[in-house]
Amino acid sequence: MSAAKRFQTKETAHIEVYGHMGIVVANLRNLSQTGAFLEVSTGSYVPKKGDLLNMTVALRAPQRTHNVAAEVVWSKGLGLGICFINKDEILERMMAKGSSF
Repeated sequence: MSAAKRFQTKETAHIEVYGHMGIVVANLRNLSQTGAFLEVSTGSYVPKKGDLLNMTVALRAPQRTHNVAAEVVWSKGLGLGICFINKDEILERMMAKGSSF
């Protein structure tokens, strides 16, 4: 299986981590059809592996806002890799974790 082609980017992403208050601001460094690499720039929480999140990216060109659900698949320092998931899976995955969301 080949990896999805990644595209370099310099967009800013706003992240809401389910189960945590506040917004995390991150620099979106690269993007593919299946996921992305982000570097956290501000926020009181750095997402970690297994965290479910909602990411909003306002693209300068073509002036569009994208909103996607994702799961953190790895993290190291302020960097994290995420895979995109179907928004309908968020509740199901939260229930499977048995966490107190």
